[in-house]
Formats: sequence, structure tokens, C-alpha cells
Amino acid sequence: MAYRVGAVVYHERVRQIWSEFAVWFDAAGFPIAPHYFDNYDEQLEALVDGALDTAWNTNLAYVYALERAPARAVAMRDTDRGWRSLIVAHADFGVRTLDDLRGKRIGFGDADSPQAHILPVHLLRAQGFDPAVDCVATRFDRDLGKHGDTGGAELAQLARVRAGELDACVVSSVTLDAIERLGDAHDVVGVWESPGFNHCCFTVLDSDSRHERFAELLFAMDASDPKLCEPMQLEYVNRWVPFDADGYRDLIDAVRAGPVLVGGREIAA
Repeated sequence: MAYRVGAVVYHERVRQIWSEFAVWFDAAGFPIAPHYFDNYDEQLEALVDGALDTAWNTNLAYVYALERAPARAVAMRDTDRGWRSLIVAHADFGVRTLDDLRGKRIGFGDADSPQAHILPVHLLRAQGFDPAVDCVATRFDRDLGKHGDTGGAELAQLARVRAGELDACVVSSVTLDAIERLGDAHDVVGVWESPGFNHCCFTVLDSDSRHERFAELLFAMDASDPKLCEPMQLEYVNRWVPFDADGYRDLIDAVRAGPVLVGGREIAA
């Protein structure tokens, strides 16, 4: 039976990526069957119910899996390591420190975005800055169920900063890097930066030896291979690497601390 891999379709390219990956895995003698989901809750239920062998999860979906079953992870992208949450402001606003943001308007991303809502709120509180009290927080629930994968809420809040509707907003380091590569970050200044954390991983729930074979083949993928170049680029991966649990501790603590929700949902999805 083909190895069943779950993937959430946060963008249409997801189907292209896994269709091309499936061809490569089949040629390697390890057929996989991609299963697509609209959101991570549905994918997690399928994993727990035994309908999947592995789920390509966000860090939040992985943490939720840990709460449901004896889950573990077998691989991740090199680009999943060392993410950060940032608060950025318009360079002309005179905002340079966290204290400058007391009483100011800060935009957060989707309620279920680890990088644009859950982690920054948790970590800011640990530093003595409570977004629910110390600023005027707003939230953009644009793509709930996708765990911030689309980045749409972050970009929308940044546009509001540039329009003068917000004093600052939260973006991930990956989002800011993409903006910088486009040469469009000249008017943005960093105000706060979180410790590093890790993002996606392949989550499994049992000891099936096929999990290790799946991971071995992931590690063997070569971005210079003409058959893999495009899908790996679309997947934002240079190479697959072993799972690193250290980068999930802050998010585990944040989820265990209880529900986190700040700001009014001022903008409809």
C-alpha cells in the first residue's frame, strides 16, 4: 500500500508540489499517496484516526498532535529552523522600542497563527508587555485553519501600518525576508524580535519502519535534480533535515498556558 501523506492546501501550488514529489518517490520504489485537506484540524483528525501515515504539519498542528497521541516527528525543511516573530513599524513613525508601543495600535495575524499571534503574545507577556493591556491590539482572521501558512494576514496588517491605520504589526522573519528580497522593506523598521523557533515537520503516530524509509528518501532529495528543482523551490526547501525538537518548546509552553486571543477582529475574512 502506498504511504499516505497529508498536506493542507493553503495554496494551489501544494497539489503541484506533491504530485511531482509522488512521481519521484514512485521512481525510488516507495510509492506515496498524497491526501489533501482544507485545514489542519481535518488533517490532524485523519492522522489520529489512522487515515494517514504522516502529516505535513505546521508547528502548531504538531503541538496539537502531541496533546492527542504519542506523536513524534521524523523530518523538516532546513528553512523550518530559526524562524522569528517580529514587530515592525513604519520608519517615519519614530517607534524604535517596545516601550514606544505602549498605548499604540499593533496588528496581529490570524488567531491560529503561531508566528503572528500565539507565540508573540506569549513571549511578549513573558517580557512584561501584555498586548491585551499595554497596547491597542487588532487581529486579522483571514485564513483560519491554515495556521498562518498563507502569510496573507501579516501582509494585510503591514499594509495598514503603511497606510497609517496601525502603529506597528507582527510579521514572521520569513515574511520580512521575502519583502526584503523584493526590495520593498525600505520604509520598515524592526522594534522587537522573538527568540528563534522551528516551523513545519512530518508528524507520525506509530513505529512503522516505513516512516524512517520515508525520511531517508526525503534526506536524499537533491534540489539540483531537474525533477525536484521546481517542487522543492515551491516548497521553500533547499534540503530536508532531521527533526529538531528544541525549536518547539516555546510554542508547547504557549499552548499549555491556555487559549491566547488578543484584539478585535476588525477586518472580516
